[in-house]
Amino acid sequence: MIRLENSSDLSKCLCCGSHVTPQFRRGYGDGDDRAHRCPDCDTYTRLTDGSAAGQDISIADPLENPSRFNECYEDFPAHVQATFRWSSGSD
Repeated sequence: MIRLENSSDLSKCLCCGSHVTPQFRRGYGDGDDRAHRCPDCDTYTRLTDGSAAGQDISIADPLENPSRFNECYEDFPAHVQATFRWSSGSD
């Protein structure tokens, strides 16, 4: 059986716009096979706990506090950087 996509937007992460495969969306996405988060903008621990399906997860979000995950803003892909603006704490 071949699944027909009725929207090209399904192939993109709803958070950062990265490409996500149909297999990822079926395995981790919500009931409509949409990926709310992906490996480019979240950790696998959070993805497997439901963040890709749009659920709120109690584990810290790497986009809200990248230093907690030994990440810095520059380590994220350019399209993820463009999606989020980090506050430096000195507005």
